[in-house]
Amino acid sequence: TDREVIEFCQKGFLILEGVVPDKVNRRTLTFVDEHPVLEPTEILEEDWFVEGVIQNPQAAGAVRSLLGANFKLPMVMSNHRVECPRTLTGGWHRDGGAIDGTRLDFLQVFYYPQDTPVEWGPTEILPSSHLLRAKRRFMSHYGSIRKGVKTAAPAGSIFITHYSIWHRAITATASG
Repeated sequence: TDREVIEFCQKGFLILEGVVPDKVNRRTLTFVDEHPVLEPTEILEEDWFVEGVIQNPQAAGAVRSLLGANFKLPMVMSNHRVECPRTLTGGWHRDGGAIDGTRLDFLQVFYYPQDTPVEWGPTEILPSSHLLRAKRRFMSHYGSIRKGVKTAAPAGSIFITHYSIWHRAITATASG
C-alpha cells in the first residue's frame, strides 16, 4: 500500500511474515542441505524456487512498488545458515557496494525457509539507518543499540531492506 511504501522509506525495511508456502520452504531446506555452500546460486534455476520465492506475489509486489516495473532479478543467492549455538556476533555494517544516500536503487531480500526465533540468531537491523552516512569502519564497533530489530520470524517469511541499512549477526543460543 502507499502507507507501507512510506513506512519503508522511513524505516528502511518491510517484513512479510509466512508468505512462502511450506512446500517451497521444505524444498528449499532440502536443496541447501544438498548444496552446503555459501552461494548456492543454482537454486535460481529451479522453477519451484523462482515461482515460490522470487515471484512470490506479496514480495514481488512490494519490490515492484519500491523499485518500479523494470527491476532486475538477483544473480547471486547467499546461504547464511550456521550451526547453533554461536557466540560470535558480527559488527554493524552495510554490505559491500552500499552507497551513501537516500536513493532507492537496490534492495536486500532475506528469506527464512524455516522458523527462525531470536534464539537462532537472526539478522538484526537498525531501522532508519539507511538515512545515516557512515563508513563501515565507523559502524562496526557499536554493540547493542536500543532500537535494533531482531528479524525473528516464522518459516516462509521475507524481509525486504534498503540495501544500505545497517545490519549484523547476533548471538544464537539455541542448538541446531
